[in-house]
Amino acid sequence: MGRKPVRDERRKQILDAVHQCLLEKPFHKTSIKDIASKAGLNHGALHYYFENKEHILLEYIDYTKTHFDNVYNNFLKEAYTEPTFELDSLKYRWALDELTFHKEYQRIFIEIWAHALYNPNVMKKLKDMYREWRETLFGGISEIVDSKKEARKISLTIIAMFEGMSLMSSLFAQKDLKYDFDFNAFLTILIKK
Repeated sequence: MGRKPVRDERRKQILDAVHQCLLEKPFHKTSIKDIASKAGLNHGALHYYFENKEHILLEYIDYTKTHFDNVYNNFLKEAYTEPTFELDSLKYRWALDELTFHKEYQRIFIEIWAHALYNPNVMKKLKDMYREWRETLFGGISEIVDSKKEARKISLTIIAMFEGMSLMSSLFAQKDLKYDFDFNAFLTILIKK
């Protein structure tokens, strides 16, 4: 029982180190030694916890998604006394603030998207993540839109818009994008018949 917590803690240490490395340079220029150094481990030890550098990146994507899922679920518990999916821009404002305009993750995920263009395993991981996100959005949107087909289109539109905003925020100052965007009005237009 004592070894599993140590193993989990080491893996987390390595994934946090990948995060730091990706803030400094592209993934293809990041070595196992760089990751090990940031993690405070011998580079040979990384192979005990991960098969290779790609496996570390794939797990980093899952780790990041799990982190934001937990942060979002905690936000929902604090913001809402009971589950709801009404036309509520508070949830979407959270996504803009915590995901789309999060400078560190925005920068890292632009790098991961670029890496996915040349790596089918990373591409599949991202596609799976976006499919899950789309299904989550679809579940809520379909409660307020009669047509399942329209709910799917709206879900994809919202994801594309958030990701586009993320790309734009890498070019422009956050203040130039964040407060001029009226998400509630955008949703109202999308959902009107």
